[in-house]
Amino acid sequence: MDEHGMSDRQTVGGRYVLERRLAGGGMGTIWVALDPKLQRHVALKLMASHCAPAPLARQQFEWEAQAIARLQNPHVIQVHDCDLAGDTPYIVMELLDGEDLEALLLRRERLSLAMVDRVLTQAARALTAAHAAGVIHRDLKPANIFLARSASGELVKVLDFGLALLMSGGAAKPHPDEEMAGTPRYMSPEQLRGVEPRLDHRCDLWALAVVAYRALTGQHPFALESLRQMRLGQVPPPPPPPSSIVPELGAEVDAFFARALDPEPSLRYQSAHELAAAFTSRVDAGRPSRPAKVLVVDDEPDIVVLMEQSFRKQIRRSVYQFLFAADGEEALEQLRQHPDVQVVLCDINMPRMDGLTFLSRVGEVSSLTRVVIVSAYGDMNNIRTAMNRGAYDFITKPIDFPDLETTLVKTLKHVRELRSTIRSTEENGLLRMFVPGGVLERLPPLLQGSDALAGERVEGTVVFVDVDAFTPVLHQEPPAESLRRLNANFEAIVPEVLSRGGTVDKFIGDAVMAVFRGPGHADRAQEACLAIRRQLGTLADRGGESAPYAHGVCIGLDSGELVSGSIGAKASGRLDYTVLGDVVNTASRLAARAARGQVLVSDRARELAKQPFEYTPQGEQALHGAGAPVVIFELVRRAGDTRVAPDEATPFVSSQPPAHDAPGTPVLAARPSR
Repeated sequence: MDEHGMSDRQTVGGRYVLERRLAGGGMGTIWVALDPKLQRHVALKLMASHCAPAPLARQQFEWEAQAIARLQNPHVIQVHDCDLAGDTPYIVMELLDGEDLEALLLRRERLSLAMVDRVLTQAARALTAAHAAGVIHRDLKPANIFLARSASGELVKVLDFGLALLMSGGAAKPHPDEEMAGTPRYMSPEQLRGVEPRLDHRCDLWALAVVAYRALTGQHPFALESLRQMRLGQVPPPPPPPSSIVPELGAEVDAFFARALDPEPSLRYQSAHELAAAFTSRVDAGRPSRPAKVLVVDDEPDIVVLMEQSFRKQIRRSVYQFLFAADGEEALEQLRQHPDVQVVLCDINMPRMDGLTFLSRVGEVSSLTRVVIVSAYGDMNNIRTAMNRGAYDFITKPIDFPDLETTLVKTLKHVRELRSTIRSTEENGLLRMFVPGGVLERLPPLLQGSDALAGERVEGTVVFVDVDAFTPVLHQEPPAESLRRLNANFEAIVPEVLSRGGTVDKFIGDAVMAVFRGPGHADRAQEACLAIRRQLGTLADRGGESAPYAHGVCIGLDSGELVSGSIGAKASGRLDYTVLGDVVNTASRLAARAARGQVLVSDRARELAKQPFEYTPQGEQALHGAGAPVVIFELVRRAGDTRVAPDEATPFVSSQPPAHDAPGTPVLAARPSR
């Protein structure tokens, strides 16, 4: 029996045979189990027997299963099965081979820039998928980032969604764990303060930045006293610049962390993709030249001197950077530490792990690195074995160095082309997450001139956000400064739209047109409008008159039936995918009618909202181009929210008396009776 009352070879759920215990904690244990039906091994998370009777523990267990089930992403651990109603609840997940980042850091203390870049990029893909699905992890830390080995290479997986928040209609559903949840070293200031109703996806971005800081420096960015200050709502001293600990990291990396770890959420990176892209960009900018990394695997004692002497001119010109390993095991470790190695020159006959065995294992660490065998054993049998195991080329000893460099140039060209193709594929995958459904699938017939691209009728909400204060700036400042100021506002607006499941349909001059579709579209759109107004107001007040942010935006919103499809001149190759209809026109005209700081919504958008918002009636208005007058309301705030936007008291000038209630009388929206 183990400490939780389960023994090896016991069957769980009438199907899964427990084989060995992997890990344990207060809530339960994780086992390696055999699924005889599918003849595969799985990881089985079993609730501890003393927790099973507690409804709160069961609810938290169910919460974790629901959070993971929302996600289908290669960088998130996958759930195969679960039973949450039985005497002993369990969750069945994929079994991973590898180690978590915490174990790796305890072993190595610090990681290279290239490796941290890879870990951060892949973890950010998991968070991008999670946030798009309305899941906030809340407990991201090295122990929950796993480096999984597979036949296609080493893959970063995000684990343990037991403390995740599930978003619904732009707001977090109450979590069964009512206490402050998370690991303090990795918790953002707003998470430490326990302001859960205000918590959003940016707490995960803070945690990921802390993980990256520790991985690069071997230290936590904030001392325990700083955590205490953040818990009390005080501003802590900034963390030491990473280059003060590891000088070779440089000023570009320092600048990344200065923004990523800003105590004010609005001043940090606003999405996981933005954070990862900024880190990669800073790393690239900090390197004046990037020599091709070549790993030489050979146990000859003079190999280092021989290679450095033969390629001394190329090394001096930063064409190549050589790394060395004495056998296959050391080479695999070098590849994990330096994932940007492009070519491996490998001997066959070596101690511990020979070159042919290394060839069969290299794909576990890097699927994009190419191996050239360099050996005195050049018989046909060795050559055939090496090629069958994935060698890119074969060179015999004694080495002809001009021939070796020709082979290096050819192999490096192949690797760069391969990586470029992979990067394009990944970018298309990311694009798929934000483009309205079905667009990418329709692109091939569109590009071929097909007439098959038909429109469709959909239900949705359209929002126009007009940066009203910007137009006078165009005539007062140089064009570059005007664009910088306008884009600063868009940078604040767009994340609020995306984080609530909306898409940016287009930028029209100094306005943003956003579309929300799917369940709760009217609620999510109105939440986004309030968040945009609040965010820009905060930024403008903090920066003063010299800040690029508008002191108040004009917002219009309408809901209803839309026509979705492509418009333009197909013969000229100019088509845009967009939405059309009265809803678009009404939202646009409401934005034009709104005063600074106002959010004007139509009566039908108000009726569709299921969340309790407060509105002020503005009467019935005849909008240009509308068939019938539109009943208009000003969206004031979410019910119960006492915060006031800087310009929300600005009156709306109406040419007609209100149709029902007196002006200025707040109305609490109720669920419409249907």
